[in-house]
Amino acid sequence: IFGSATGRLTTKKGSVPVLTLKKEQRELLTPQNDAFVEIDLNAAEIRMLMALSGREQPRGDIHEYLQREIFAGHGTRSEFKERLFAWLYNPSSSDTAFDNFFSRETFRDFFATEEEILTTPFGRRLSVDKRKAQNYLLQSTTSDQVLENAYKIQKMLQGKKSKIAFTLHDSIILDMAKEDAIMLRDIKNQFEKTRWGNFASTCKVGKTFANLKELQF
Repeated sequence: IFGSATGRLTTKKGSVPVLTLKKEQRELLTPQNDAFVEIDLNAAEIRMLMALSGREQPRGDIHEYLQREIFAGHGTRSEFKERLFAWLYNPSSSDTAFDNFFSRETFRDFFATEEEILTTPFGRRLSVDKRKAQNYLLQSTTSDQVLENAYKIQKMLQGKKSKIAFTLHDSIILDMAKEDAIMLRDIKNQFEKTRWGNFASTCKVGKTFANLKELQF
């Protein structure tokens, strides 16, 4: 938990580098129970930016929603997504369409300028210069929300065969036993809960970590 500046989890040296595994390596990861289940927040950091800006969360795919809202549906989803992330993660970039819809100043509610300390909604105090403060705020707050919900799900699974295998950025991977599959909807609902309302998620299942198929709820 102290391996990154923002508090995002890192792997220990010498352990399985699950955060950076290539697809052929993911094929080697198999569950101890019946299947892996991955629950992944949809565009979590974009949703966190909307949440901290006081905007309502859309239930569906956020890229399709924003494409309609900002560009009236013009262009492709992949083109829009690439343009959005280029704007989001480069503090020096300027894109009028996104500048008018979002705020690059959300971090100011959490940032002490003189000390250059960012205090996140989860109480993390991060030393960061003003230029990177917005990115740190989104990454750290999203990560802590994922970890908070992972802890709650771990408690839900006490006494069950199923367990949390690992977390991966904005997702949680369960090692699921068939007998516990009845809990999956409740687990997904818990993972979507945040301090700012529900964030939408997708759910995938498979026999190896490289081959996961989406489940429809």
